[in-house]
Amino acid sequence: MDYQMGVGSLLLSAETHAARVEGILLADPALAALWRMETSLLEAAASVGLEGERISTQGMVLRLTSGTAMDEDARAVEMALKVLAVIRRPGDPFGAPVAVLRRIEAAAAPIGQTRDEGDRLEDAELPLVVEAGRAWSHVPILAGWRASASYAFRSRRSSPVAERLIFMAVEGAARHLQGLSPDRRAGRDALDERAGGLLMPAGAGWIVPPSVSLTRTGFRVWSPMTGLASFLEAATRSLSHDLGHLGTLRHELARLSAMTSSAHGRSRLVDLIAYLKAQPVISSAMVMDQLGVTRRTALTLIGELVDAGCLSNLTARSTSRFWALPSLAARMGHAGGAGAVRGDVFVSREGPSERIKPIGALERIKGGRDEAQLDRIMAELDAAMSGVDDVVRRAGGRERKEE
Repeated sequence: MDYQMGVGSLLLSAETHAARVEGILLADPALAALWRMETSLLEAAASVGLEGERISTQGMVLRLTSGTAMDEDARAVEMALKVLAVIRRPGDPFGAPVAVLRRIEAAAAPIGQTRDEGDRLEDAELPLVVEAGRAWSHVPILAGWRASASYAFRSRRSSPVAERLIFMAVEGAARHLQGLSPDRRAGRDALDERAGGLLMPAGAGWIVPPSVSLTRTGFRVWSPMTGLASFLEAATRSLSHDLGHLGTLRHELARLSAMTSSAHGRSRLVDLIAYLKAQPVISSAMVMDQLGVTRRTALTLIGELVDAGCLSNLTARSTSRFWALPSLAARMGHAGGAGAVRGDVFVSREGPSERIKPIGALERIKGGRDEAQLDRIMAELDAAMSGVDDVVRRAGGRERKEE
């Protein structure tokens, strides 16, 4: 009973913090776009880093903006870019579970490695994964967690990266299902296809990035069957950090708006500022293409914003440079090896989370999948949430009456 009360309290705290973050984002679309841009970059790098790969967000961005490779493992960077594209546009898992989960699996597959076909779920199983989350869609974090746990069990822990992507897809879809988030399931267009993961506008409703939460101030094991309490603690701490960080982002947007007001008809600077609000990482080539100006003009405009403190140069070099809004530059930090602290994300040197600590019931299951065991695990999760369901539903009912 004490465990149930403890987990229930942690869940309510995490959902409360998530609701506060979401409320701020819904009220300010420009702020939401900037926050999701930053968070998606960090989540992609952290998710791959949790699997023991040497990766940094700066390496990803360099690769996307200029094709320049840093001293990262090229395979890790390519994998992170695939993961990034799914984070930005997870799709509609409730409406198209097979298509969404197959895309997630493809993105999560390590570059150059062939997946064991014995661990591949049948198409008929994928809707069951999603339905495990839909049953708790009124508690989005738990919805994502249950779907992730179901996939982890059914796939025999074959892909923790896919588990985390499923968590994000279902958590975001649950928020839309409950009317907490606008519908962001629009398909990709030709511009998105050309732009790739970095420039692709976020079409997502997620609030809790699991890898960032687990690695923000240290390292916690990703364990979707047995680690709910630890995850909720990490998520709450991470969301609390984001509540403060949103103020920094709002200040940066206000500073850009002030630069617009002082531009005195210099339309090119105004155009660049408008571009930055949608795309906070730029190179001179990107500015040339977007604004239709010469390289000299692009560098002059960028220089004005650097001098005003609105942009930071992320490369200590004279060529292949790119710039970002100061908040993103600070969070990306400097490129380094696995185990380094980059901004506010820590990646362990120890390797993949499932290799650091045995997961007990989550260890690879030999001899097939026991549906009865999965039912028991889900029942234990539901029992831990006893009482929380009624609290959340009563709160929702009061809100609807007040409306």
